[in-house]
Amino acid sequence: MIMAQSFNLVTDPWLRVVDRTTNQTQTVSLDEFFRHAQDYRQLAGDMRTQDLTILRFLLAILTTVYSRLDADDQPYDWLTIDQATSEVRATDEDAFDTEALWETWEQLSHAGHFSASVTRYLQQHLDRFDLFGAQPFYQVTAAEYDAVVPTKKRVATGTGQVAIKQINRRISESANSPALFAPKTADTKNDIELADLARWLITYQNFTGVTDKTKIETTEKFSNPAGWTYRLNPVFAQGDSLFESLLLNLVLVGPTVSDEVVQQRPVWESPSLQAYVDQRRKQLLPDNLAALYTDWSRLLHLEWDDQGHVQIFSAGLPMYSAEGALIEPMTTWRWDKKIATFRPAAQSLHSLGKAMWQNFGQYVKVTQSDQDHEPDLVRWLQDLKDRGLIPRT
Repeated sequence: MIMAQSFNLVTDPWLRVVDRTTNQTQTVSLDEFFRHAQDYRQLAGDMRTQDLTILRFLLAILTTVYSRLDADDQPYDWLTIDQATSEVRATDEDAFDTEALWETWEQLSHAGHFSASVTRYLQQHLDRFDLFGAQPFYQVTAAEYDAVVPTKKRVATGTGQVAIKQINRRISESANSPALFAPKTADTKNDIELADLARWLITYQNFTGVTDKTKIETTEKFSNPAGWTYRLNPVFAQGDSLFESLLLNLVLVGPTVSDEVVQQRPVWESPSLQAYVDQRRKQLLPDNLAALYTDWSRLLHLEWDDQGHVQIFSAGLPMYSAEGALIEPMTTWRWDKKIATFRPAAQSLHSLGKAMWQNFGQYVKVTQSDQDHEPDLVRWLQDLKDRGLIPRT
């Protein structure tokens, strides 16, 4: 495979979906996906964990757009929007009205498809979705990487790498433990198509393990964290089409976003890498879902040769705590008596065999105890039912 000079997730096919009519798998671009989401049954990535991370990535785009523009592609009354980027330039807290957000959701539901503002937003940020761009998608440049890692870990040293066969979870092979039953032969385990790479980059940032050692420089020591989604016991709603599934999980109004204007800011809207790294060094929990859905666990830099082989340099970022992180809508929770707060009810070896109904109280609050907390996504779905926006059965 010869290295491409451009592979843009907005215009090049990389998302794998199942067509509702033919039940055949298709590979589509972001632009095509959002134009025809109502025609696709479900995501069809390499594994379910990958589908979950892609779902959250798509939700980050939708949350960003529809927190700024209504279903008629007009800015909300409380926002001043930059027409060239669809980014927020000013807010008027006094004019904020959650009913406008509810109306947007309802109008989208009645329309049965997403509005043109989504694809317009992607076109406005086209340069941030190119794997080979000046600011490559979900990556940093060599200069940016070298500026924040120890000298002995800079790109020129060749240290601090992760292999494709580690990022590709269908292989999941480290340098020390060969994957004997991998779907690829030994000499092709590090080969990858660009469409596959795009999906695995998103997945890796969400489900990173903790075995790698390279990390950015900070004044305080920290351990390389797992990806944020790795910590969760995921909860999401599924509709008859991907449009319905995304809309059901599109939390525009909820306990964490209903009282004040919250600016949604996905990672690709960060003003600079340095600003993003400085924010992560503070280990502050994001105040918006777009950031939460797209935050990185690693700084990644990709070096390509003329034959299309890639070296991936990876450095850990400080991660905010999951304790009391109730802004996360897509997980169950458990009460931690030792610290008197909630933690995501992450799966463990002894709980993997339990069916959902055996922990029903984690999904739907059935007691009045303050030590029970149902997922915000469940609350959101209940609010949709109470407003008559989705059926009660």
